[in-house]
Amino acid sequence: MENYLEILIGYLMNLELWSAFFGLVGTMILFFFGLPPRVNPEGDSCLLLEQTDETEKRKYERYKKLSYFGLLLIAFSFLIQIILII
Repeated sequence: MENYLEILIGYLMNLELWSAFFGLVGTMILFFFGLPPRVNPEGDSCLLLEQTDETEKRKYERYKKLSYFGLLLIAFSFLIQIILII
């Protein structure tokens, strides 16, 4: 039992693994939620003039937060790699 615990702790302390994981997840988030061309930040609808769509506003905010989160994960993966080099 102790042997399995030591192996688990060894995997959790492996910074190269975490760096690759954060980089992969951050890249996938940016791929799916990057700057979407169909989302309007003001919530204006393209079919109706001078109306605001609240769901488009919420969608824009969600995409914006997820894209920044993806960038943060990628930056964190680079930071871990720099720490490993030093």
